[in-house]
Amino acid sequence: MKVAFITDNDIYSGIWKQNNTLINWLKRKWIDIEPIFLYVPSRYKNKPEWKYITSDVFNTYYLSLLYWVTYVFPKKLPKVLKEWWFTHVILGHQFLWYLYPSLSKIDVKISIIVHDLCLLYKKNKNIWDIIYNKLLMRNLEKFENLVFISEFTKNDYIKYYWPLKNKNHAVIYQWIDKKEINNKIKDNLTERYNLKDKTIFMNVWSEDPRKNIMTYLKIAEHYKENKDLLFIRVWRPSKESSDYINTHKLDNVLYLSWLSDEELFALYNLSKAVISTSLFEWYWRQIFEWYLYSNYVITSDVSDVKKMFDWDNSTYVIDDSHDTEKYCDTIDKLLTVWKSPNKTKAIPNIMKEVENYYKFLNSII
Repeated sequence: MKVAFITDNDIYSGIWKQNNTLINWLKRKWIDIEPIFLYVPSRYKNKPEWKYITSDVFNTYYLSLLYWVTYVFPKKLPKVLKEWWFTHVILGHQFLWYLYPSLSKIDVKISIIVHDLCLLYKKNKNIWDIIYNKLLMRNLEKFENLVFISEFTKNDYIKYYWPLKNKNHAVIYQWIDKKEINNKIKDNLTERYNLKDKTIFMNVWSEDPRKNIMTYLKIAEHYKENKDLLFIRVWRPSKESSDYINTHKLDNVLYLSWLSDEELFALYNLSKAVISTSLFEWYWRQIFEWYLYSNYVITSDVSDVKKMFDWDNSTYVIDDSHDTEKYCDTIDKLLTVWKSPNKTKAIPNIMKEVENYYKFLNSII
């Protein structure tokens, strides 16, 4: 078995970081697997050391990207796969569905990872969203072998697309490796952002409407007179968030962005709890980071959260994403009786995922 893993162009993206963990673990199981990058711009100072197909054909990045990704790459990929004797292809994200026509013409076993179908939930779709959805629906159905990153994503596929009775499919959570926390980085963060003696509550999401950030800010507003509590958002503030913070004079909200992974992990560890007010989720890298590095997790009841993270006295699930009072009641309880979380259940090992992937790859006809 020789596997080509087609991944996105940005080696710093969350997609690549999560997929790279999977690739490295599959290699440890002695699977011959190599990533092939969709597009690696020549402006990258440090090109990936793995196989990739790349070219800048225009002076502008976006023109090169569009031409290379949509026209050149699909034509070159089959030839490259034949030359390198690949037997299997894993498409690392559902946005790679458009490669199916070119791959289906060669003797290779194809599977695709479906991370999320979030555009289906977008209320105000622009013309590009509509075109993308129609093409996605038309092409994703052609895949006979699908891996979903959660039951929630699988149910979306069934709800908006087709039944899975004739598909070879699996639900495999994409866990990540846990790394040691650097105490020097913790100390530097504490000094840099004046975190000493602060009780920190964190939130790590984009400002997308489905993340329900305004509820998080309302929670912070509830505690704005408590100078010992600090609510940290690891992202860039939107205009709506900035306006809310300024209007309500929330001095207890701190936005941080562009943290390194090591700094982020240390900040999780410094925090008393991570708070998620999300309306729905498909389980991305940040969620696994919470459970690996933070003390407590207070989360809305979305997707597979109960099934995935039912750990003894470290997880608190709120049954209404918008109910600020319930979040605050939970915080009050934690502040009244604050004990170290007792995570007696073992953190799932990514090797379980690897075994599931290995079985899945072998099941492809």
